Amino acid sequence: MKVTAENYNQPLFTIGIVADMIGVTQTTLRIWEKKELIKPGRLGKNRYYSYCDLDRLKQIHHLLQEKRMNIVGVKNVLDREECWEIKKCGDLKDTCEVYLAQSEDIPE
Repeated sequence: MKVTAENYNQPLFTIGIVADMIGVTQTTLRIWEKKELIKPGRLGKNRYYSYCDLDRLKQIHHLLQEKRMNIVGVKNVLDREECWEIKKCGDLKDTCEVYLAQSEDIPE
């Protein structure tokens, strides 16, 4: 499936598939959610992740494993950087709710 602006934020993947894609366990994803690093979509009690979530999870994994940061440090980094900078989705930001909301808050 090709990633488009329309399906970038659509929850498509189950926790098991995402765990395999990222290279972590399902328990790890649940911990990251409990620590408020990620908030997947829900359908009943089941978690579903979007392409946007996958990008964020890859960044989290990189910061934890390769940069050797702790969870508090990762949360601080992710809270400080704009999401479109982390996910490198500059070409999609014109349709991004977060970017558009930020743009409205900037005085002209």
